[in-house]
Amino acid sequence: MFRPHQYRSVRPGVERLPGSTFRPRHRHLGGYATVVLAGSFTEASFAGRMPAAPGDVLLHGRFDCHMDVGHSRQSLQILRLPWLNDAIEGHFRTPDPEHIVRLAERDPLEAMAQLAHDLRPAPHRERNWTEELASELLHDSTLTLRAWAAQRGIPPHTLSRGFQRSFGVSAKLFRLEARARRAWRTVLSSDRSLTWIAHDAGFADLAHMSRSIRAFTGLAPTVWRESAHRGRARRDE
Repeated sequence: MFRPHQYRSVRPGVERLPGSTFRPRHRHLGGYATVVLAGSFTEASFAGRMPAAPGDVLLHGRFDCHMDVGHSRQSLQILRLPWLNDAIEGHFRTPDPEHIVRLAERDPLEAMAQLAHDLRPAPHRERNWTEELASELLHDSTLTLRAWAAQRGIPPHTLSRGFQRSFGVSAKLFRLEARARRAWRTVLSSDRSLTWIAHDAGFADLAHMSRSIRAFTGLAPTVWRESAHRGRARRDE
């Protein structure tokens, strides 16, 4: 089971880091955007492995988990901004990162809005087997790792070590985190019963889902559901 309530915070603004920066897999409470200004690194998250260079944008919804590996002799220079849209995350591009920086100096929320307007898809690239496995684990909590490895002729120990090296976490823990996060999102966005959501997400029962969401987010699904209802009621006033 994952460790509960271990979050990292992000402050808006330009940040400079050594080019060889390594950050083990960690979790963020709030959503945020990273705009790469100089240097390069690879981030491995729920959205996949994303090699990032100047002009690239990495978007993170709430409770994203990822590992960062710098691989540049040049220092990293990145702009952090708030990001409030959980439905859009992953790897993108922006045509004028310096313009976003100038806006952020005056108003981070204005810069965020401009970034959302300017977003472009990142160039397509071929994925390796660890990325394919991560994508399937993200969407199918019933996936059997041994069967997946056998279908592709990958020895179980190779799968375990290769995934851990690429994503900074075991495939089993990645699946647990992804399932808890997916269920949490459904609790917020759907009016379906919590029991239905637990069954649909692949949990043994509602109690199992409640424990997992609480461990992952710090709050029980009933609290998140009540918060979502209050938010919708305020918007409707």
